[in-house]
Amino acid sequence: MKLPAYWSKATAEDVGPKGKPVAFTCWRSSDSSDDDARQSALAAAKRAVADFLAGRRREHYAYWEAPIREEVIERHAAPGGELIAAVTRNPYGSLVLNAARVMFVDLDFPRLSLGQRFMYLLPLRLFGWSERAAEERTEREECAKWKAFLDKHPGWSSRIYRTRAGLRALVTHDLFDPASEQTLTLLREADCDPLYVRLCKAQQCFRARLTPKPWRCGHRDMGVRWPYETPEKQQRFEAWRKAYDACQSGYATCRFLGAVGSGRVHPEAQTIIDLHDKATRCGEPLELA
Repeated sequence: MKLPAYWSKATAEDVGPKGKPVAFTCWRSSDSSDDDARQSALAAAKRAVADFLAGRRREHYAYWEAPIREEVIERHAAPGGELIAAVTRNPYGSLVLNAARVMFVDLDFPRLSLGQRFMYLLPLRLFGWSERAAEERTEREECAKWKAFLDKHPGWSSRIYRTRAGLRALVTHDLFDPASEQTLTLLREADCDPLYVRLCKAQQCFRARLTPKPWRCGHRDMGVRWPYETPEKQQRFEAWRKAYDACQSGYATCRFLGAVGSGRVHPEAQTIIDLHDKATRCGEPLELA
């Protein structure tokens, strides 16, 4: 898992061709020291200024191409001391489970345009179907696809959860290397979200959101990013977190639908199941967010 121990930012400045100041600020990380992170950030900021002045496309790190700047809330180790999971807070404030070797599969429902939704729902409504019934039918269809995938892999076992936008599968029978081509091929074969596949490879872990998205439970995203550099930003975050905890109390992140396959559960997978199911409140009859 990519969980850098140090984060730092730096700003580089220069004068543009019209005499106007040009400045870029970059964050970078390091596993060795704060100074190493700071030097890396400064070098990146200087490259950004140079690229801008030369008219070159500025260096940019996408969400799946560099370590994600997230605060580590909890670390969970195996009996031998090896890190197997970590809980982090993502940029908009939700908690995320990062699993080193237990596979989560993100299976979003097909996204329909407004016109497609109309053409899809109209025949159903003519026959007395509601949009909720249509959604339940999509859920059954996607569950059937996942079960068909498992049929191609005898011995596999998984748990299936319903999320707000689709399904989440937690594979329990064995452990996987999230960055290996074999694992990435399996994720693609399962029709997993392509961005999630890239994220697994880049971050060298599997990820699953544990708590609701703030705007789905009537709140807003944090408005500040960790590390909180000033007491004022720390106070803003603490106030946000208190309100978020209150807002999310009536929601679950996913709903457990059942276990399918061989029924085998690796001991490390059981640890992940326990962490995931408690935090997501998947067994409670709550609205999904």
